[in-house]
Amino acid sequence: MGLAWTNEGPFTMTSGEALVADRFVLTSSSTAIYADAGEEPVGLTLEPVATATPVSIAPLTGGISKVTGSKGIDKGAKIYMAADGKVSDFAIGKQIGILLAAITADGGKGPAVVWGPRGGQSILSELGLTCEYFDDFFTFDDGDDYIDTVSDAGTIETTDAANGVLSIAVTAVDNNESYVSSDAEIFCFQTDKNLYFEARVKLTESNTDDANIIVGLSDTVAANSLLDTGGGPMASYDGAVFFKIDGGTVWQFETSNAGTQKTLTSAGAFTDKTWTTLGFLYDYNDGVTANVTPFIDGVAGTAQTLVISGLLEMHILLGLKAGSGVVEALLVDYVHVVTER
Repeated sequence: MGLAWTNEGPFTMTSGEALVADRFVLTSSSTAIYADAGEEPVGLTLEPVATATPVSIAPLTGGISKVTGSKGIDKGAKIYMAADGKVSDFAIGKQIGILLAAITADGGKGPAVVWGPRGGQSILSELGLTCEYFDDFFTFDDGDDYIDTVSDAGTIETTDAANGVLSIAVTAVDNNESYVSSDAEIFCFQTDKNLYFEARVKLTESNTDDANIIVGLSDTVAANSLLDTGGGPMASYDGAVFFKIDGGTVWQFETSNAGTQKTLTSAGAFTDKTWTTLGFLYDYNDGVTANVTPFIDGVAGTAQTLVISGLLEMHILLGLKAGSGVVEALLVDYVHVVTER
């Protein structure tokens, strides 16, 4: 049986095993089977079926769904995949949502906000977004959509790589730096509009843990956007950024309103030689103080609060500063920003 679908509502697949309702499934050899711990589901079963039987599956769209627990789980807990399509509050793999009412025991059911396959971004897809920016870096031209800020012959260019990759490189001099920023300040943290930022990056460090990296949105981009000697981001800017410092082995996440910063000093491990997806969800909350939640490879970190008043428009900011006298190069697969208009 082939895959049947509509633009809205459930789709139909053939079951690869016996399934019960309200469990997460993924696809395997064109059939639907239970998603297990650490795996990424595509939908929730709507009915019990035997093996090799058509089953209706609700796609993950960022809405509220009924889920089945693998254990007792408290209201408000972050939930993750567990065995046999159930959920747990034990953090394995990507966070897939937030439980809205307590589940008392294994097999119990409750409502949850369930995100789509790419994490927090799918929450925004339900909000009717009409402003979206995406760059896969097939080409790069300084002075077109972007501005280069480099020191001592650093290079910024696209590389020969599948799907388009931007290379931001520094020369072999300590504290040399290279930054890419969008030409115009086209994004803003507003009092009544949500926003999601995401970029996929990789660095193979030439000298263990010495490189400094910054990725995010900022109203200010200039020399010393990353301070010398592992000093982290500049002292005053409007925005939100991920960064790694000289000597550091973790990603840090920071929100900033002028000279006031809120910093999550360990948002997740920095893994050398590995593609990592960095994202954050800006939720304007009450319109006075926003909540900004970081995501690393789809796993949510602790939300940071940000006072909205006085915030200015922002550039995309991608950059690298040498932490020792060796050549370093930050690779960027893509950058993606979506916001309510």
